[in-house]
Amino acid sequence: MFDEIIQNSELFALIRSQCDENEISAKFDEQLEGDEEKYIILKPDAYYNTINFPTPLPSVDCLIIVKCDSNQKYDFYLIELKNIKSPAGFNKKNIVEKFKTVIEDFLTKRFGYIFLNYRINSLYLFFISDPYRKGNLTDKEYEKIIKGLKLEFFQSVKPLVFKGKEAFITPVLPNSVRITPC
Repeated sequence: MFDEIIQNSELFALIRSQCDENEISAKFDEQLEGDEEKYIILKPDAYYNTINFPTPLPSVDCLIIVKCDSNQKYDFYLIELKNIKSPAGFNKKNIVEKFKTVIEDFLTKRFGYIFLNYRINSLYLFFISDPYRKGNLTDKEYEKIIKGLKLEFFQSVKPLVFKGKEAFITPVLPNSVRITPC
């Protein structure tokens, strides 16, 4: 799959070395970090924010694809990064649309001739933000604070599906998600 992505001029233009935006980033497990033969990072929002789209479709910041050594499959991580000042700083429905666009349009329609030809191991959907600016919270403390806000909303949304794999959008703090080998 990686060779096909690299050979496709539109996808090649979306390859990045990091998944970061506005001082927030996705972190890699040390077994993966720096081993670019095992993963590839694409910026779908760079694709939709071109002159080809007078009204850009909402899309996530990063698509990270990890090649599994053991079973010739791939893990797909769709990641939205938001550096916001308060929980009111994001539109929940827009966040969901960003993930849907990448699954239904980017992966399935526009570039389905590549992505649909490979087996998927796991699908992960992460919304990474710290709307309370409390970077030292544990995941449990964060979950308790956002209960009733983002968490319940995202849990009420039907899981998104790609190639038979279902996943819910999971809100997490920066640095609490590690992209790991499969």
